[in-house]
Amino acid sequence: MGRLLAFVLQYRIGYRRKVVQDNLLRVFGEATVQERQRIERGFYAYLGGLLWDLLRSLKISGDGLANHIQVVNPEVLTQAGNDRRSLVLLTSHYGNWEWIARRLAVDRSFQCWFVYKPLGRPWAERWLRRWRERQGLVPVPIKEVRTKLRQAFENGPHYPPIALYLGADQSPTPHSRWIVGTFLGQRTLMYQGPEELSRAYGLKPVFIDIEPLKGGKYKVHLEEAPPRWEEEPAGFLMQWYMDRLSLQIHRSPSHWLWSHRRWKLDGLATQVPAS
Repeated sequence: MGRLLAFVLQYRIGYRRKVVQDNLLRVFGEATVQERQRIERGFYAYLGGLLWDLLRSLKISGDGLANHIQVVNPEVLTQAGNDRRSLVLLTSHYGNWEWIARRLAVDRSFQCWFVYKPLGRPWAERWLRRWRERQGLVPVPIKEVRTKLRQAFENGPHYPPIALYLGADQSPTPHSRWIVGTFLGQRTLMYQGPEELSRAYGLKPVFIDIEPLKGGKYKVHLEEAPPRWEEEPAGFLMQWYMDRLSLQIHRSPSHWLWSHRRWKLDGLATQVPAS
């Protein structure tokens, strides 16, 4: 079924095909046409498989995903829970990010806050929110993150600890807080919220490194931020995250969401970011 969905998305519907091709040309401009076409076919195969996997796993719990998601070093989460230390899990739209969130939420020593952009249709938004809650996640709309964190920490460290599951690889909005960095060899606008929140609330940053395996399975390695990163200049953490993600994408480029217009705000790179 995944292959059928891939064929329909790429050749029948042509889902964002021009965006995908433009992004691939931008990042892999030195590759041959055939090499970019191979990545494009791989992307649509991944996207079709992703949609099918999500549909067929609607009733599978995080525990049931253990055969699909291998967490190499879960002790990073366990130790943070024991230390009552809240985390920011820096993830991305790579691999099956929904499955990975559900798998990590199995560890009940912390609350997994799934940060997301609400859907436009109210009925779909209500359904998706309830479904994520049943999976052990705490859905938090992106515009409410700062308010909810402030409320959670207003009386001191929050317990049980919070794990803020945050995909920060998408293009920021013109009015959001952003900084200029480098991603996939491109001058890129990056959200600065994850770093600001980490500094403000003492959150421990952890990058979710994802390795695709055969059969729609994934291996996850939890990589902690460099020691004493807080002493580095502002922007250090987000650039570290973008560098780690760039390496991950280059290992297996077809598994990233190339259909997103990541560099649509290029012109803002020369302006002062919103305060």
